[in-house]
Amino acid sequence: MITAGIDVGTKNSCVMISEDGKVTDYIIIENLRDEINEIVRFLREYTPQAIACGFGYGLPVKRLSELNEKDFTLLTLSFDRPIMGVRLLIEALKGEFGEISYTIPSVKILPTVPAYRKLNKIDMGTSDKVCSVALALVKLKEVGISFTDQNFVLVEAGYGFNSFVAVKNGKIVDGLGGSSGFPSFSSSGALDLEVVALLKGYPKNMVFKGGFKDFLKCEIDEIPDEALHWMFEYIVKGIKVMEVSVGKCCQIVISGRFFDLYYDEFVDYTGFECFKLSSVKASAEGACIIANGLAGGIFRKVVEYLELLKASGSVLDYIAHDLRKLFKYPI
Repeated sequence: MITAGIDVGTKNSCVMISEDGKVTDYIIIENLRDEINEIVRFLREYTPQAIACGFGYGLPVKRLSELNEKDFTLLTLSFDRPIMGVRLLIEALKGEFGEISYTIPSVKILPTVPAYRKLNKIDMGTSDKVCSVALALVKLKEVGISFTDQNFVLVEAGYGFNSFVAVKNGKIVDGLGGSSGFPSFSSSGALDLEVVALLKGYPKNMVFKGGFKDFLKCEIDEIPDEALHWMFEYIVKGIKVMEVSVGKCCQIVISGRFFDLYYDEFVDYTGFECFKLSSVKASAEGACIIANGLAGGIFRKVVEYLELLKASGSVLDYIAHDLRKLFKYPI
């Protein structure tokens, strides 16, 4: 079975083709808005039987052909102009591949995450992080660890955000998303409420700003050693937070651009033994696995075990009324 997985990242995006779990081809997209036609051309070339889309905050599993305007809003939570590239991509895929393309849930709307952990949270790990967990389950099983024995924290450190997902007995049970956790290379992560109270406004594009890049005035491959140690400390803090939900953590699974550059330095600094996922785009590869499972292929047990088809509600559930009434947009 040929499937495709799509990951839309902060710095770049990836469209990957897989045949029964073996990656056969992929393209990296630097400017999503300008290269949507290239993505469509690439997919036409391989005619996949199913496509899984790691877009933003995700939805319960739905065909793109079924999406309405409210769904578009919940996927991106963006009301700013110009229209985001991901919106244009969804519309292009919906027109030609809508019946075989699927949305993927984010961490928050999974039934395996206890309700009390969802209070006043939106970003507990976007849908692409769920894709990376799917890949981790498969890779750990290949080295002899059954789903039920998998207890790990997934750390995905990219250009924009650092996210952490807690997996207990193979189930996703908690998450700390890039915009609700600790500072990363380009994003500030969660803000002190006193800082928020001083702000005149907070446009959507600020979610991607305020991180170490703003202070260091450098690119991600130019981070000085001292600043690397600061970033490592925040990553360790994220791992420790998620360990509370996992219990005794037997694995740390890592992926992302930051670790492609600084994996050895991180291991030397922390002394952690880490299981590293593929260096291209773990989330796109995981999306291929999910697409295969949704289409009834050899990875259907992964989709069943993660309970993806039981995802429900939206990322706006479990938000306190006193906060919701202050939303600047009607949702």
